[in-house]
Amino acid sequence: MGGRISVHESDVAAKNYPDRWSKDLVGGPEVKAESGFSVGLAEYHVTEFGELQVHHDQEALYVISGVGQVRVGDEVIDVRPGSAIYVGPGTKHATRRTGDQPVRVIYAHGSV
Repeated sequence: MGGRISVHESDVAAKNYPDRWSKDLVGGPEVKAESGFSVGLAEYHVTEFGELQVHHDQEALYVISGVGQVRVGDEVIDVRPGSAIYVGPGTKHATRRTGDQPVRVIYAHGSV
């Protein structure tokens, strides 16, 4: 594969969206990965669900701070640090905070 195999989150520029910012840590420009695999960090700061996201691949979310809710399809799931969620391919989803602090998640994407 070659190239960089590690990065610190502070060395990756955030992509800003209306409801969040995110950083592709592995599988982005700094550390390449194969077969559509990626791992990143996102922070959701809004109190209402933003625009629904949908991906062609599968995704896993792991909450590291904040309390909130994740909408996966028609289900709304209360989350807190330690919560893990699976989002299947083509499933609409969104995250919002319900507490005072943003909801920070580690996300991973992988091919099916």
